Amino acid sequence: MSARLAAVLLCALAPARAAQDPGGAEQGREEQQQDGTQETQEPPPPVPVPAPETQDPKPAPAGDAGGTPPAAEAPPPALAPAPRAPVRAPVAWPLDGDGLASVMRELAQTYPALCTLQPLGRSSSGREILSLTITDAARPAAGKPALLLVDHQGRESCGPEAALELAWRLCERQAVDENVRALLMRTTLVVAPALDPDTRAATAPAPGRVSFERNFPSGWEPETLRAGAGRTSLCQPETLAAARFLAVQEPAAVLLGFAPVAPARAPYPEAELPSGDRAVFARIASALELPGRPAVVPWYELGSPGGSLFDFAYQARGMFPLALPLPGEDERTPEALAAWNAEVLERVLACLALLPRLEVVQEGLERLAADTWQLDLRLGNGGVVPTLSALALRRELGADVALRLSGAKLVATAQRPDGEGGFQDASFHAGGARSTLSGGTLAGGEGRWLRLILEAPSGTEIEIQATSPWAGSAGLKLVLP
Repeated sequence: MSARLAAVLLCALAPARAAQDPGGAEQGREEQQQDGTQETQEPPPPVPVPAPETQDPKPAPAGDAGGTPPAAEAPPPALAPAPRAPVRAPVAWPLDGDGLASVMRELAQTYPALCTLQPLGRSSSGREILSLTITDAARPAAGKPALLLVDHQGRESCGPEAALELAWRLCERQAVDENVRALLMRTTLVVAPALDPDTRAATAPAPGRVSFERNFPSGWEPETLRAGAGRTSLCQPETLAAARFLAVQEPAAVLLGFAPVAPARAPYPEAELPSGDRAVFARIASALELPGRPAVVPWYELGSPGGSLFDFAYQARGMFPLALPLPGEDERTPEALAAWNAEVLERVLACLALLPRLEVVQEGLERLAADTWQLDLRLGNGGVVPTLSALALRRELGADVALRLSGAKLVATAQRPDGEGGFQDASFHAGGARSTLSGGTLAGGEGRWLRLILEAPSGTEIEIQATSPWAGSAGLKLVLP
């Protein structure tokens, strides 16, 4: 590298204030409504005819034999009624495991472009355990953040029916609701309404059966210390299938379940909860509040003694599990359940909007030498949920946001933590035409600025791809002038 070029690079990597993007003013549109009422035209008056002297000298009314009738307009042709789409019956509570599976299959058959049915395994009695993935297939689910909506309880829970009614409504609204369409384009909803389908059977499970909520490894204690926990953790096919299900859901940051309304209680003593994650739990629960309705409950307030699905989701996988409040016994009428289903839909749509969302924005491009360029980028998280929980980061369960450059040689980098200070931590790179950088972990709403020094001839197309296990992916393409 020549002395002149090295001097140029050192100047480019020195602390400097980034140029601010002036942005553009958003233009609003004003809707205009037109009154569809049309004025009714009166028919022309009849031509009067002299009446005989013996008659009352009044003009003959229109249409009378003594007058000339007005020209009658032909009535408009009758329009045939438009055919109506078949009315779908709501998913009614309670359904057994087979009924829930039937609804999921019908959804997958009715909306094959949105729904994918996935078998997870079989229960102790041989019943199939299923999940339903709902997303816009125009963008692969692997590149989008995911929300899990699950239940494992018996018929005392109306959560499975609410989850499947929600799935129907999402699919129906996707074609006509721009907001729903945008959510399913950038996020994924995975519904698993019966992770323990045997509890939904008409006959009660056999006495002494291992409890689904006591058989997961996190906080587990053996049967001799806790009834229903089993001789070993994950000894039941249902819990093993559920653990595998969570293990393969890499883009899933939030898990929603259902629980009865109850006072807040502390988790088992050995449970870990970094303060940063507690704050994220609180932000999610606050964003899902509905006026006058019971609050969404974070995992740590459910008071689990250990071994539950939520314990495993947070302690072992680093996800954020929260419980939607189930209606009370006096709120199980069809009308009340319909209103509660609407609440579940509203909260799930709000939660999809909270998921981490990567953004890569170009903020500057400057030519330093013939084939040397300075590219300034902003890497951001547009969601509320971080790209990785503090517990997962502590246990190295995931990876930082990865930036991959293609099309140019990476020579050097610098960064700054916010949009005001100068670039710092300048370093040279011996990368080739395809280099990978770490973007760190981004909290909800956090941004990070990067300066890249590249070597490539004019006219080269450059691509930068950002990926995260939770936040999916985002990219930027540009052509060097």
